[in-house]
Amino acid sequence: MRCLKLGGEVPFKYCRTAGEPFCARIIVCWATRIDIGAYLADNFSPEQIQSCLEKKAPGRLAQIFQTVDKIKS
Repeated sequence: MRCLKLGGEVPFKYCRTAGEPFCARIIVCWATRIDIGAYLADNFSPEQIQSCLEKKAPGRLAQIFQTVDKIKS
């Protein structure tokens, strides 16, 4: 799957662990390939799902700037 956040290919495992508790874009990216709603319901509490999906995921450019700031620090 091509990651909209990173701009390259990533496995589902990355998306399952790329956030708190999973990547906020997991539904958009995987909805056409697997029953992502069932996966989330089986593996996360409703509170975890809601809190993760309410977060605004940073874009690729924002993530690059965050990485540069971390390196500078």
